[in-house]
Amino acid sequence: MTKPARDRHYLGFAVLLSLLSLFHADRPLQSQSIALSPEEQAALAALNIPVAVPTYIPEGFTLSQIKINLCPSNSPQRGECREGTSYEIIYRNPENTCLMIEAIGGGLGGPDSEFHYTTQTALLGEVDIRFGEIPGDRNFPSSEQLSTPQPGLYNFPANLPSTRSPFYAVRVEENRYSCGQNTRISPREFDRVLQSLVVLE
Repeated sequence: MTKPARDRHYLGFAVLLSLLSLFHADRPLQSQSIALSPEEQAALAALNIPVAVPTYIPEGFTLSQIKINLCPSNSPQRGECREGTSYEIIYRNPENTCLMIEAIGGGLGGPDSEFHYTTQTALLGEVDIRFGEIPGDRNFPSSEQLSTPQPGLYNFPANLPSTRSPFYAVRVEENRYSCGQNTRISPREFDRVLQSLVVLE
């Protein structure tokens, strides 16, 4: 298969994967894996951006869906392509707590959360973890808060320090995809997911 044909094949698969993502059946997480099939990995690789994926997911979570938004370099910066190519990988547990790994091109900012602290990661360097009400006063959380599930848990998007890349965020999604409240993931467990991020080869 020639390169243009292969690129069109991957593009077609990526679009199809995006359209079908809401009907993606949950699958058990395979031990020591990121639970992505070779086809899903190929669709993500076809985005032509560094793809950050987790190598650790909390027990009980399964891959629920993948949403891919491929924006060619000459596409107008509006609508879904306002911030460029993006993706979301969503894991879900039986209690309907959702963990999402996403990459976006920009559009960052907004008010601070009620609580925040920083953590050092191998992939993204220093990352700001936030949770609680928005807007908030950026209070430092207590040890008890770090060990129990918290609402509005996410990291402020960060990019790869050594190369041009999108911004990556992990969040416990509570507002989209019929996700429920966070009944399972503590900031410490969330930190562990962040620490596990690697670039998909």
